[in-house]
Amino acid sequence: MFRYSRSGFSLALLLVFAPTVFAQDASAPAVQQLMENGIRAIHQNEPAKAEQFFRDALASSPDLPEAYLGLGMAALREGKPETAEEALAHAIKLNENLPGAHMFLGIAQYQANQLPAAVDSLQAEIKMQPQNVEALTWLGIVELAAGHAELATSPLDQAAALSPKNPEILDYRGRAHTQVAQQNFQQLYALDPNSWHVHRALAETLSEAHQPEQAVTEYKAAIDGQPNNPDLYEALGNEYQRLSRTPDAIEAYRSELKLNPRSAIALFELGKLNVESGHPADGIPLLRQALEAHVPQAPAYYYLGMALSDTADNKGAAEALETCLANQPVPQVETNAWYALARVYTKLNRTADAQHALEEFKKLKASSGQPQPGGSQNK
Repeated sequence: MFRYSRSGFSLALLLVFAPTVFAQDASAPAVQQLMENGIRAIHQNEPAKAEQFFRDALASSPDLPEAYLGLGMAALREGKPETAEEALAHAIKLNENLPGAHMFLGIAQYQANQLPAAVDSLQAEIKMQPQNVEALTWLGIVELAAGHAELATSPLDQAAALSPKNPEILDYRGRAHTQVAQQNFQQLYALDPNSWHVHRALAETLSEAHQPEQAVTEYKAAIDGQPNNPDLYEALGNEYQRLSRTPDAIEAYRSELKLNPRSAIALFELGKLNVESGHPADGIPLLRQALEAHVPQAPAYYYLGMALSDTADNKGAAEALETCLANQPVPQVETNAWYALARVYTKLNRTADAQHALEEFKKLKASSGQPQPGGSQNK
């Protein structure tokens, strides 16, 4: 696996070689020993020694493609891309299906700023090994260097799917998608700087930058240009919630529901806000509709339970909260649900159940450091 670092065209390569990379049927035991010595030198970060071992192997077996592959890799480690390119090209000439040769040739070409050739070489490797994470990542890196962010996203997405916890891949993938988004925005702006598309793009950027006040302004401008788009009202409602402007958020979700009466998110958010703002009876039918529209069950049942409890339907509240807990809620919702359930059980004179619920609440609160229930549970 490689560790990637871009500074001009200088790369730090960390190799993980296995002896099985090279042919095990070398022409003589001495050549085989030279190959193994070269691999060992690579492992020990002694590329100059490795290069000499591979050259000695080639002196005895001049048509051994694996030796040219090793020579190319040693040269890459030494920062000699021209030597590496020549050796790797010869390895491919001897065996065009040699695993890794096209990829390392592409890396050498990248170091030499031969970007179109590097793309071709890396694509050849990926054709042979479609799930080669390194080759996919390098193809994304090269396309980014060539200014082709839109072509870099696909291989980097594939690499991230194969290695989802690799920070280097995620870094390059994020760069690629960010650049594509910026290019799209520039194109939108060039077409019409006052279009609703531009205002929405600006609003999304401001939202991601945690600037909800400015995001609200841009979403409202987008709605002026596209008043029948329910998604815009939903996004506006979300920003109002971040600003704790509950009446405005309620109005935004109501506007969304006028355009899309089956919007699960709007039904849930509107029901939740009614419960939180002291109107549980208004929230109950909305939350039931949200559940019918397949909103995530745990938070919806939590708020439904709270609303039923506030309207003195303790039996219904207990059933809703129990269903919430059965649907694997996130920790904060789980903690608050146990607390609410303890209170409901107490009202129902289910003393043992109330004690159990209270113990579960205390246990979760102690392990997570969460505050007493009462905050918003959006997810």
